[in-house]
Amino acid sequence: MGFVQNIVKRIPSSPNLNSNEKSPMLHDISRQSERITSRLTFFRRRIRLRRNSKISVPLGTVLLFPCLIVVVIIVLVARHSGSAGGTLLPAGSPPSIRKISEKYDRVFVPGCLEPQTNGPRANAAFVVLARDSELEGVIQSIKSIERHFNRWFHYPYVFLNDGDFGTHFKDSITNYTSAPVEFGKIDSSMWGYPDWVNADVAREGIRKQGDAAIMYGGMESYHHMCRFYSGFFYKHELLQKYEWYWRLEPEIKYFCDIT
Repeated sequence: MGFVQNIVKRIPSSPNLNSNEKSPMLHDISRQSERITSRLTFFRRRIRLRRNSKISVPLGTVLLFPCLIVVVIIVLVARHSGSAGGTLLPAGSPPSIRKISEKYDRVFVPGCLEPQTNGPRANAAFVVLARDSELEGVIQSIKSIERHFNRWFHYPYVFLNDGDFGTHFKDSITNYTSAPVEFGKIDSSMWGYPDWVNADVAREGIRKQGDAAIMYGGMESYHHMCRFYSGFFYKHELLQKYEWYWRLEPEIKYFCDIT
């Protein structure tokens, strides 16, 4: 019995803690919890979405909501980027592709052919309606059509304007082609308003088209050009000797040879 009592006495016993006494570890935990609570108090503040509103929302909720939206977007993008295809496709099956008819839609000749310059020439000319201010755009068109077509066939050019072409314009054009070039002027009977049209009413209609954002609808010269090309250009004296024409516009570009 004495031996057992000696062993019991040697076992260390935990100190008795009073209600007002705490270990250093418990003190540290309580201090940390107080700090966290004081920091979270800022996010618990309630704010009103409107000045006179009776409904208030915690500030933390207001700040957390956009963060959740961003996280959801990131997750969706990440999931989508890993999916096959890589692009969003509408639901349902893709539209069927019509098979090319070998009888009607077959190409004439695959690839490019060498131009046959020894064949007969059509009685035709290029018709260009332009002003001196469009010289750069006209040169771009001339260079392109010469490179891809007319350097082999040398069809003539007919330049028309409702005014007089300047010397600089004429000299510049002839430097970019070896084909014949003619310059003509459009008289008032083919350009502008006819006698039976009220010009003020017509201009008001043009202004309305411009206000409606109709492409080129607000440009008076564009309407004159449409009228000229609709029924007068082939009556011009410089075009009387031709049977066919190829209308050429400023600022155009061809990307392959026309053979």
